[in-house]
Amino acid sequence: MSVSVAAIRSKVQGFRVRTPFLRVAALAAPPVLAALVVAPFSVRFEGFWPWDPRVVDLEVYRYTGQVLLEGGDILTARTPRDGLAFIYPPFAALLCVPLVVIPLVALKALWLAATAIVLFAVLYRLGLTGWPLSLVTTGCVFFVEPVRETIGFGQVNVFLMAMVVLDLVPGPRLSGLLVGRRLLPAGVLTGIAAAIKLTPALFAVYLLVARQWRTARWVVLSAGAATLLGLVALPRESIAFWQILLSGDTRTGYTSFLFNQSILSAVLRFLGETGSAHRLGLILSACVALVGAWAAALWHRRGHVLFAVSLCGVATLLASPLSWTHHFVWVVPLAFAIRNRVLPPLVRGLATAFVLWVSAAVFKQMPWGQGVELTYAFGDKLVAAVTPMLGVALVVAAAVTTPRRSTSRTTRPRLETPAVQ
Repeated sequence: MSVSVAAIRSKVQGFRVRTPFLRVAALAAPPVLAALVVAPFSVRFEGFWPWDPRVVDLEVYRYTGQVLLEGGDILTARTPRDGLAFIYPPFAALLCVPLVVIPLVALKALWLAATAIVLFAVLYRLGLTGWPLSLVTTGCVFFVEPVRETIGFGQVNVFLMAMVVLDLVPGPRLSGLLVGRRLLPAGVLTGIAAAIKLTPALFAVYLLVARQWRTARWVVLSAGAATLLGLVALPRESIAFWQILLSGDTRTGYTSFLFNQSILSAVLRFLGETGSAHRLGLILSACVALVGAWAAALWHRRGHVLFAVSLCGVATLLASPLSWTHHFVWVVPLAFAIRNRVLPPLVRGLATAFVLWVSAAVFKQMPWGQGVELTYAFGDKLVAAVTPMLGVALVVAAAVTTPRRSTSRTTRPRLETPAVQ
């Protein structure tokens, strides 16, 4: 029986598609398994079998979708087991609805696997390939505290960081193994991330200062469209959410909690939770946000996009009133950015110290909870404030040591090229 040339060509093309897919699946398997193993032990020391980790934030997301389907109030609802509230914009609540149809244990497994795969895609974008890519991703799951805690809580942090990095940082695309072209214009994913959690909106400022007009426009348009969708679908909840936000209520407990490593939290631990201390903390946070966006834009215009995006990511963490330790997944791209030898020694040193300190999170061994942070001795307050102090020092150092001219293409690291618009 003869076989046509077209049939042979079809089989060859199919093999070419399946081969990289199977290789990627094999390389992604170790970090996925690591995430499934880490989850029951990261936040609470639970038994591994039967496997059912208490990923409390994922349970919040799913419960929020359930409340929406039942016509309840997502702003006042609390999860039955832990009494936790949904604190994201209403658009994010809409994204929680599909989670309801998946059985909870299956949802946990899928969510944790997706977290590991997305981190895998980020590291691929940053230049890792083959088994080093697999091993480094697995190492991040086990040993980088923000990543490990994000997995333990079932949080969304890795997804949001990945949306920005995969959107703005040039480099190889994992999806490019199967799809030869970019699917969305640069800026769209960042805008959606800003609509899910407000802090990525700072990237629009950075892009505007960097004169990346088209990308900045897509950030604003996509964020606005997503927010408008939330307003149309949930008008009462949207209005109430913004009213609560503008009143300064984060609905997450006291801001000076040790695991909150923002500038505001450090100020409150030093000065107490007073109105004047809040105002001072917010003013300092706004200043650092603006300086961070400006410094990131300067580095972007010099051709160092990865460092620029990572620096802006750090600035969002410092400036946000609430930045739990597991929010600091931006240390992963920052760790790759500091491999750039064009960075001044001071900047590289501060960035390295920031990455190591945040990844280890040894300060979490200090007493915490029930307002004990306000009774710390001065030395303990300094230790609790090392993260924001290092972060602010990094932002300021990056702002004042920006090279005066672009690095030549012959010496520029492979990832440090202007983003494709």
